[in-house]
Amino acid sequence: MKKKDLKYMNLALELAARARERTYPNPMVGAVIVKRGRIVGRGYHRRAGLAHAEVEAIRAAGPKCAGAEMYVTLEPCDHHGRTPPCTRAIIRSGIKSVVIAMKDPNPLASGKGIRKLKKAGIPVRLGPCSSEAARLNRKYIKYITSGMPYVAVKIAQSIDGKTAARNGTSKWISSAPSRKFARSLRSGSDAVIVGINTVLADDPFLLDGKRGPCAFSRVIVDSRLRTPLESNIIKTRNRSPVIIAATGLAPASRIKKFSALDNVKVIKFRARKGRVPLKAMLRRLAREEMVSVFAEGGGALLGSLLDGSLIDEVLVFIAPKVIGGPYSSVKGLGASDISRALDLEDILLARSGDDVFIRGLIRKK
Repeated sequence: MKKKDLKYMNLALELAARARERTYPNPMVGAVIVKRGRIVGRGYHRRAGLAHAEVEAIRAAGPKCAGAEMYVTLEPCDHHGRTPPCTRAIIRSGIKSVVIAMKDPNPLASGKGIRKLKKAGIPVRLGPCSSEAARLNRKYIKYITSGMPYVAVKIAQSIDGKTAARNGTSKWISSAPSRKFARSLRSGSDAVIVGINTVLADDPFLLDGKRGPCAFSRVIVDSRLRTPLESNIIKTRNRSPVIIAATGLAPASRIKKFSALDNVKVIKFRARKGRVPLKAMLRRLAREEMVSVFAEGGGALLGSLLDGSLIDEVLVFIAPKVIGGPYSSVKGLGASDISRALDLEDILLARSGDDVFIRGLIRKK
């Protein structure tokens, strides 16, 4: 890799990251235009529906694009979506060559932008910082290649892996700084998911801690539709939409009652062993352009996600407490053998108030 390629592509990645979590269902993309060793234009995709990174950089560079080189973190699009094709803007700008970190992972578009540029006589180099570009857009890549959202799970537990005392009380296991941090983590997802047991036991709000509307939806996995109408989630539905994943086991009268509420949607699935089929539910959320979801429990929900191999990332707050008893943070069947346990990689370990915070990605086997 050329030294200048590393320099300019890293800058493009930094630009792309400025819009972290705000571009979905589009990827995060940054672009830099260089002419005679000087940066003459830069841009990044800020939000779906707004100009793509390449177009922003071209607008910034203006006539200086002629004979310049573009560095972009993802293959330029060659199709009409919410905006026109970026390849057209690049060709018209007079840019002489393009360096791309990685191909578009969308199977329907991958390689088309590169072919269009080459056909127009613009040389393309592919590959600098490809792993960094893939990591930045790992959520989008999962979504676009599998039709499933990226699933992060949050666990707040004692040292011995418990989430409540014997009488069911769980407020508060983690420290105030951890709870504040956990609320901020929700804003990086399109939906926050909890099981009905958590709703009944804790009556959470599942908001982001700020005033005004939230940018995410709240999903309750509730096969029999036992969610109370007076619960905090339902009462605050105008701040964040509510989706209830139910099954045919739910009474029709309850489904009708909840479906009549503003900002509440009931999605019904065929029950599997009396439960909502989580993979089908997640696929449905992806069809509604939910790229990333954040599951907060309880133990039964997280155990089912674990058993279904549906988890991509784990975030754990471990409080300096020993509780004992039956309330484990992750239930389900569990790994059949220690060799089948999920391993984490790219691990972050930090203090959060009096707690220990661990964040890691699931290592693919």
